[in-house]
Amino acid sequence: MSCTILQHMPQSSDIKQGNYLNEYDIKKIRLGMTKLEISSNIGDPTLEGFLNPNTWYYIFYYRSGNRILEHQILTLKFDAHDILVTMNRK
Repeated sequence: MSCTILQHMPQSSDIKQGNYLNEYDIKKIRLGMTKLEISSNIGDPTLEGFLNPNTWYYIFYYRSGNRILEHQILTLKFDAHDILVTMNRK
């Protein structure tokens, strides 16, 4: 009976989620830019830090079935004046 159930389960589709940033987009970002300049150039972040609103996250992943084929996380940290001070890409 379990084999029958597996045969009738729908196939997982490909899922792309988040903000995909290519190299051209990332090169637009420079330390010293403001939040407004960055969001105007590459769009709003996927997530803003809940405990620290001066941290922005641009997150993207591409999943096919149960496998993650691609993912990227870009973390931007701003000072108290909304100026970009650090940028980390994973």
